[in-house]
Amino acid sequence: MELETPKQVYSKFLEIISNEKESPELLEYEETLVECLIEQIEHMESNIERLKNKLDQFCMEQHRAEIDRLQFTVNVYLRTRIQKIEENCTSLIRILKNDSQRAQKLMSAGEIKYLDSYFVNIETYLSESVLGKLDIPIRDASQTFTLKKTDVLVESEDGDQESVTLEPDSIHFLPYSSVRNFLNQQNNIVLM
Repeated sequence: MELETPKQVYSKFLEIISNEKESPELLEYEETLVECLIEQIEHMESNIERLKNKLDQFCMEQHRAEIDRLQFTVNVYLRTRIQKIEENCTSLIRILKNDSQRAQKLMSAGEIKYLDSYFVNIETYLSESVLGKLDIPIRDASQTFTLKKTDVLVESEDGDQESVTLEPDSIHFLPYSSVRNFLNQQNNIVLM
């Protein structure tokens, strides 16, 4: 179906926003519709500027309200996507590194740039604040947060490192591989 009227474009965009908000993963970036709405906003602003002496105040305010509504709608879409990019930063970086074509369909050029910047900033922050002060290196912080509800003794598989007793209601930074076996044994380990 070819979208022809501004009302059809706007209705389709509202559906896309709803899907983006409800989907647990980042959906493909709708560049055509976003660009269409941005062009419409710019066109309306130029018309108001060009005709401001010929339009009465009430008419101009109606047009400005419509522009604000369109801008708000585009901003909701973009904010929703940025929030998902921040929440799924590690997996999106993996997609960007392993499948750049898929990443380019999934995100706009601006979103990819934001993802890179956000990822670097988070890594820098973690290494300078928490992870840099630990004695053991942790490669991927997104898989190392463990909350324990019952006693479990975690021992290194290779025997080179210390054993750790996870006490009830304590939080530990551990590589995922060291607690993986306990997840299937009903030990009430919760990954965070």
